[in-house]
Amino acid sequence: MWKESYRVGIEFIDLQHKELFDNTDRLLGMIEGKDATGRKRECFDIVQFLKGYAANHFAEEERYQLSINYSDIEAHKTLHRIFAATVNSLEQKLLDTDFSIPTLKEIGGFLTSWLIYHVAGVDQKLKKKERLSGEKAAVITSYIDCFAKSTGEVLETMAGLTTQVVDYSTYSGSADDIRIMIGLTGEDKGEAVFTYTKEIAFSLIKVMTDMDFTEADEFVYSALCEMSNIISGNASIKINSSGREIDIKTPTIITGFTGEDNRSGVYLDTERGRIAVSVNVV
Repeated sequence: MWKESYRVGIEFIDLQHKELFDNTDRLLGMIEGKDATGRKRECFDIVQFLKGYAANHFAEEERYQLSINYSDIEAHKTLHRIFAATVNSLEQKLLDTDFSIPTLKEIGGFLTSWLIYHVAGVDQKLKKKERLSGEKAAVITSYIDCFAKSTGEVLETMAGLTTQVVDYSTYSGSADDIRIMIGLTGEDKGEAVFTYTKEIAFSLIKVMTDMDFTEADEFVYSALCEMSNIISGNASIKINSSGREIDIKTPTIITGFTGEDNRSGVYLDTERGRIAVSVNVV
């Protein structure tokens, strides 16, 4: 999973990032081909590494940010805290399920999306000592425009994909599509729904991990949930910068979709397939 393009040019940070990618590769390799005893032992070791990584690497990275007067260090610290809390939660789930393969896939999906975006996107700001959230956002014309823009930015960062808005309309799609909902709270309440065709869902995973999927499983759902979470978090930053306060909830998977939806939204096309993003606020 590691790519040379992920380097930020700071040796200790790059070495630690590569170590995290290597351990994520180890984790993905355990999904198949390991006996239960070996899987438990190796998985336990990797989870302990992740916890240590959250404590040590994040602290060192934050000290470096302080040394260069990095202006968005508090936002960066928040991202680190969320990662540490999620790892602790997933560790408990592993113990509760006796290190089951579905839980292992869920952890792998989360790590893949979080890691690639954080290292390939957020940490690249350290190269130029830029602000994490950039300059103050312009006034947002609509929530859907903001979410559409954030979707395009994240897809380009994580998978090198460019997006094109092709249509604003009420969504209708296939019952096989994968749909993730992010609740919105604050001054306005509602939800954002991300609809991925299986074509683009499997293609995104392939680009990020070089793994082939023909059916959606816990890994695919977890990776798409975290990707949708990242997109929504970035959209909320843009919205908050314009003076409108919103926050996001934990992603949930929508099941039982019939192919019809009265939410208004936007279609985004890429060379690897289509994503629909809809936002409903009251």
